[in-house]
Amino acid sequence: MKKIALFHRVWFDSGERFLEGAKKMGVDMIPVNYQDLVFRQESSGFEIFCSGKPLSDFDLFYFRAVGAATEWAALLVIYAKDRQIPIVDDYLGVWGSIRRLKSLAGLVLAQNKVAYPKTSLATDRDQFFKEIKNFSYPFVLKVSKGGRHGIGTFLVQDEKILERVVKGRIESSSFLIQEYIKNDGDYRLFLVGYKVLGAFKRQKKEEKLVLNRSLGPSESLKEVPAEVISLAEKTAAVLKIEICAIDMVIDEQTGRPVVIEANEAPQFSVFEKRTGIDVGEKIVEYLVRKAKKGVARP
Repeated sequence: MKKIALFHRVWFDSGERFLEGAKKMGVDMIPVNYQDLVFRQESSGFEIFCSGKPLSDFDLFYFRAVGAATEWAALLVIYAKDRQIPIVDDYLGVWGSIRRLKSLAGLVLAQNKVAYPKTSLATDRDQFFKEIKNFSYPFVLKVSKGGRHGIGTFLVQDEKILERVVKGRIESSSFLIQEYIKNDGDYRLFLVGYKVLGAFKRQKKEEKLVLNRSLGPSESLKEVPAEVISLAEKTAAVLKIEICAIDMVIDEQTGRPVVIEANEAPQFSVFEKRTGIDVGEKIVEYLVRKAKKGVARP
C-alpha cells in the first residue's frame, strides 16, 4: 500500500474527496498540517517529524497548499530530495513556492512564448500611477500575492473605480496591472499530470468591479477546441504545475486563445458538476502513479 502525505495549512472541503478516493484505491493518504511538524538538525543529519514520527516512510509528498508555510515547504522539498521521495507539484523542486507569485508566473509564460496579457508590476505609489498611463481603460488590477477565486482581482473601468480599488492597499501590496482582453466568455480547464481532464465555458458576465471567475453561468463542453487544450497543457508544463486549473479566453480581435491565469491547488466542485468527472479520484490515481514511478536517479 502506498502512503501519501497531504500537506495543508487549514483543512479544506475537497480534502475529504481526496481521502475518499484514496480509500477506494486502497491508498493510505495522511493529512499533515504544517503546524504539526518539527524539524530537528543534528551533527549527523536532519529529520522532520509529524506528531513524533519521521516522514521518511511516505512514498510521496503532495503539497495541496503552501501559502504562508514557505519555510516548511522549502525544508520539506530538501528533505524529499535527500530521501528520494517524489513531490507534487514539480515547480516546488525547481523554483520553490516563490513561483506562485503572479508576476513570476507571467514572466515564465512570456519567456516560453505563451499568449498572456500585457502586464506590469509596481509597488511604489508614484511608480504605480505612472505605470498605469501605459494602459487603456478598462484594465485589470491584481494583488500580486493573492486573489483566490477572483478575490483581489479588479476590473478598473475609470479613474473613480481606480481610486476605490487602491485606497488603503497601495502601501501594503504589490499590484499587477494587466490589459483587459475582450472576449465572449472564459474557459476553465482542469489538468492532472499536465493533461487536460475536461473543461467548461463560463458565459460573459456583466463587467463588475471584482472579477470572480469561479462563479457565474457556465456550460459543459463535450468538445474543447484543440488550440485551447494545447495552450493549457503548454502552460502547465512551462510553469511545472502538475495539478491545476487554467483560465483562458479567446481574444475577440485576434481569434486566438490567451491564458488569463493558472491556479495551483484549485477548488473543483463546480468543475465536477459541469463535467461529471471525479477529480478527487483522478488526482489520487495520478499521485499513486508518480509514487510508484519514484524519483529518477541522476
